[in-house]
Amino acid sequence: KVNQPETSIAKALDDEEWDYISFQQVSSSSGIYDSYVTPLPLLFEYVKKRAMNKDVKYILHQTWAYSKDSNHKLYGNYENDQMIMFSGIVDAIERAKYLVPIDIVVPAGTAIQNGRTSFLGDTFCRDGCHLERKYGRYTAACAWFERIFGINVIGNSYKPEVLSDQEVDIAQQAAHYAVENPTKITDLTHFKNQTRVAQLFNQFDCYRIVYGF
Repeated sequence: KVNQPETSIAKALDDEEWDYISFQQVSSSSGIYDSYVTPLPLLFEYVKKRAMNKDVKYILHQTWAYSKDSNHKLYGNYENDQMIMFSGIVDAIERAKYLVPIDIVVPAGTAIQNGRTSFLGDTFCRDGCHLERKYGRYTAACAWFERIFGINVIGNSYKPEVLSDQEVDIAQQAAHYAVENPTKITDLTHFKNQTRVAQLFNQFDCYRIVYGF
């Protein structure tokens, strides 16, 4: 992996014949439809003229809402309310995808919101706005994988070693159902914290031994 700071769009486009090129609004404005209306068509035309692959697919990346307790200075655009921000992002993306010829919308934001309904809760951002580096990023990556390749990500054998099997399962299901229902939150509350469940069973075993259950 090589980082090249301050790389222009033109230089990046000249680097190779990209199969996919993605567009994304800055997170603080991603739930405000008017912020797409003028810039996105202009940017799209700029990129289209310079894309070297005539069969390139254009992607619109749906970002995620901030954590409920985020202190981002522009969270006020959404009344510092996660659900207002999420709803705004969903609405803006659903409308913005018709401004230019978008081939694929990646519902990463919906995937993250799905994951938040599990026992992992509102822990998918590490600093209020950027994704948690393990299951947060993996959830978004799963949404990208399934949306681009059209393969159900549930059961995919790849997982970062730092993730538990349950975190992987939550991430994969959160992403899969986001691809199936990009504008709706899928409830994953059926996932239980296995550590807590194990503690409860251990307590029950103690009671059974002491009281002869």
